Amino acid sequence: MSSKKNEYMIDTDVLLQHLTHETNTKSDLEKVMECGICFTTVINSAELYFASRNKEEKKLVDALMRSVNVLGFHSRYSMLVNEFIDKVDSVRDALFCATAKISKLPVVTYNKEKYSLTGIKIIDPYNL
Repeated sequence: MSSKKNEYMIDTDVLLQHLTHETNTKSDLEKVMECGICFTTVINSAELYFASRNKEEKKLVDALMRSVNVLGFHSRYSMLVNEFIDKVDSVRDALFCATAKISKLPVVTYNKEKYSLTGIKIIDPYNL
């Protein structure tokens, strides 16, 4: 009997909440990590590094990126982007969705509406 752990694709908003939460409580990301294995994409990681304004913030992002699995992009992901035209607002969101779909991962985000037309399972971190 196999006991496969749950796996989740984490969007930038949940990662950012982790970086800015009160340190005396568990972040929503930490709660999700207790439920399974967390993944994100190189785009989400890059967004956090781009927003880092000093060495301390960069160190926090470094530690966060070591605690989740960061997925890169294979060329086949771009072939699936067309599926998300008129369903998301940007190429970034389409690549994120393509990665989640190909990897068979539900998306954890606070912004369910952002991906509501994609057909990808969306999980609100408050509901885990």
